[in-house]
Amino acid sequence: MRRAERARRQRLMLLRILIAVLVILVLVLGIRSCFSNKGEEKDAGQAPVEETENTPSRSEADQAQLDQDIADGYLILVNKSNFLPENYIPEDLEGLKYYAADRSADARFLRKTAADHFHEMCEAASAEGIDIVSTTAYRSYAFQKDLYEYYVSTKGQEEADKVSAKPGSSEHQTGLCADLSTSEIDYVNGSAFGDTAAGRWVAEHCHEYGFIVRYPDGLEGITGYTYEPWHVRYVGTVAAGEIHNENITLEEYIEENNIQNVDIVEPQSEGGE
Repeated sequence: MRRAERARRQRLMLLRILIAVLVILVLVLGIRSCFSNKGEEKDAGQAPVEETENTPSRSEADQAQLDQDIADGYLILVNKSNFLPENYIPEDLEGLKYYAADRSADARFLRKTAADHFHEMCEAASAEGIDIVSTTAYRSYAFQKDLYEYYVSTKGQEEADKVSAKPGSSEHQTGLCADLSTSEIDYVNGSAFGDTAAGRWVAEHCHEYGFIVRYPDGLEGITGYTYEPWHVRYVGTVAAGEIHNENITLEEYIEENNIQNVDIVEPQSEGGE
């Protein structure tokens, strides 16, 4: 009798233990399911990471061309923080065919590839009835020194630094940039160029020939210079197209693509000479 009672109690205890285990399992599974659903809801509420429309997507051919342009020094960065040595003169300067006749003959040169593309650009514009010429392109260190000192003497140091580069910090010494003008404004340089048919054409099409408008409006804080719609810089067709499409500066493009500067460039503080 006692043995039967003991056995019954043992069976009852085992049953209770089994029920308790089942209850715990149900609770654990329920909790895990709850957290899983919350995680799914959270993931569903996050916007997927996508490439923006400004993210460059290059073909192998474009990448190879960009690499070659970098190797050839066409993406050299010269500005108020990056100076060229006084004795730097590009070895492949070539005379320009389209220039303002009343300007210095010493400033009618660009590096060969830039000159070839410049001629193509001027001829394409001319085919549409638009007159574009260079007023000044390559400038030596000495040329820039004289020009900068003139601006300082006539405008003062602060104003001169907004519109002119200290010797060594001018892109003109690279042989890769040109100041443009047109018969529409009697071949003068100034912001009025941006409002001419020639200026509008350059802003819209110069990237097709490897050039960019180097100092865009409103980006003085990045470039260091006020808006210059007449100043174009050769960087190659791949980089120019991407800079144009992204609406960014050369400084931003170089940083975005982690492009190393040319060895001859000497980084300096903005206050340096």
